[in-house]
Amino acid sequence: MISSIIGVLLIALGCVSLIGAVDILRTGGSTEDLAQGFLVPGSLFIVGGFVIWMGWQARGGRGED
Repeated sequence: MISSIIGVLLIALGCVSLIGAVDILRTGGSTEDLAQGFLVPGSLFIVGGFVIWMGWQARGGRGED
């Protein structure tokens, strides 16, 4: 349960940071700014999904055994 909450919060934070990255893209930021701007949301999406998946595995997965 707590892993799902943490995972969803990380994904939501990734959505917020994606808005900032799109703003950098619209204003014509440098290549380095764009790379860092899109790296953070991507990382948060991946980590959030991994946390949710690990929570499912700890609870027994999807009925696998």
